[in-house]
This record gives sequence, C-alpha cells and structure tokens, in this order.
Amino acid sequence: MRFALIATGVAAVVTIPMAFSATGPQMSGDQFISAVRCAAFEDVSRSDAEMGGVKMELNAEARRQPIETYTQAQAEVGAIARQAVNTDSPADAAMMSRQRAEACAGSAWAMADAEQNAI
Repeated sequence: MRFALIATGVAAVVTIPMAFSATGPQMSGDQFISAVRCAAFEDVSRSDAEMGGVKMELNAEARRQPIETYTQAQAEVGAIARQAVNTDSPADAAMMSRQRAEACAGSAWAMADAEQNAI
C-alpha cells in the first residue's frame, strides 16, 4: 500500500512538469526567432546531419509558439533562403557569413549546441 502511494506520488511529480512543458512554449518569441534565424543560416551554409535534429526541435517549438511568432519565423527563413539563392559574388558570401555570425551570436540554440560540443 505504501509503495503504491509513493509510486503514484512520484508519477504525479514527473508527469505534471512534462505535461506543462508539452503545452507551453519553451522559448520566448525573440529566442525562438533568433534560433530559427541561426538554424536557417546554418542550413544554407552547411549540410550537416545535426540540422535534422535541430529542425525537429524547432518545429516542435513552433507548434507551441503563438501564430504571429510562427509566421514571423517562416518569413525569416524564406528571406534567408532567397538571399542564399541569390548569392553571386564573394562579397555576397561574406555578407551572408557576417549575418550568420550575428544571427547565431545570441541564439539559444547556438549556445546550447556550443555547450554540447565543448570539451
């Protein structure tokens, strides 16, 4: 009887935070858009298997964000993709590289990625 009571209490403590995190945004709108911009620049500058996991995480977060934030993030990705397609010169490539660095400097995703890859 006591074991059942303890097990039920533990299950409630574990599932309540999980349920809350599944419904509410994990990032603020600004953090989300910053992470999306960084991921979009990373996606056009390198083709890496890690990007699949990042995209999955951002897509899951997108479902938790308000529609306005989601729409803004989509517009940012589209603009970055168009800019990458229209990159014709080394100067354009250098500008994209600077923009990527700026976008990823404050990104929560980039910071978490850097922490995971730190030795």
